[in-house]
Amino acid sequence: MRRSSLLTAALALAAVLTSATPAHAAPVITFSGSDCPAGRLCLFRAYDFTGGGIALSSHTELYWLEIHGFNDQMSSWSNKSGVTCMWWNNALDSGGGHEMRSGYRVNLPGHENDTASSVRCDFF
Repeated sequence: MRRSSLLTAALALAAVLTSATPAHAAPVITFSGSDCPAGRLCLFRAYDFTGGGIALSSHTELYWLEIHGFNDQMSSWSNKSGVTCMWWNNALDSGGGHEMRSGYRVNLPGHENDTASSVRCDFF
């Protein structure tokens, strides 16, 4: 009986939180060209912050970028999220981490181009 009450309460809370969250607040969104949305960490497919890509909100963790079709695709990034993020060469936050400070934009050096497989923001 107690489990049923807890489950009902959790489902009701989830419904309220989901309905109160605007669509633009999705943790991961795609964008085209160089249109990095404000307040996001943007991963670009091409150098010089072009080619479109994916944008993460703060407090987002992607253990494997392939889930969003972006494994080994990042050539540049721009962090407008307000928090420090990290990217790793391998899935599950392994294989060498690279800091992505808020307010910075970086073209990856040749040996790091197209090697990102996981990313996380503000869990440090």
